[in-house]
Amino acid sequence: MGRPSLTTRVTALLGSVLALALVTGCGGGAASDDPSLAAAGGAAAANPGPPATLKQLATRTGCAKPQVQTDAEELRQGVCKTDKGQYTVTTFSTDKGKAEWLEEAKKWGGNYLVGTRWVIAGNDPGVLQSFSEKVGGNIETTAP
Repeated sequence: MGRPSLTTRVTALLGSVLALALVTGCGGGAASDDPSLAAAGGAAAANPGPPATLKQLATRTGCAKPQVQTDAEELRQGVCKTDKGQYTVTTFSTDKGKAEWLEEAKKWGGNYLVGTRWVIAGNDPGVLQSFSEKVGGNIETTAP
């Protein structure tokens, strides 16, 4: 089977951004009192971590069974609901794909734990900080 069409890729990207907006409440999230998040424009420095699968990231963050929303060649995205709250885990086949997705997603604002070809998005930067201790990554917070 050949490469997916541009329409298919754009639809997958937009669907992912919409899912992210629904999960993060379309808001920039509350400002954090955590000084480690205030440094470097809201990003805490950490090891970006190795590429990981959606299942590996979900498991490491306490999500036994992510609800897969997008399963495309370019990205996989699942929603996790745990006792720590709801968040999305997205993995990418390329660094460029991750960068493009993140650029679009940040237009909606939100909190992102960004690693090597993966992003975990959620409302609570403190939860993302606890995840970074398990999976690596850098926290980025943006306002719409």
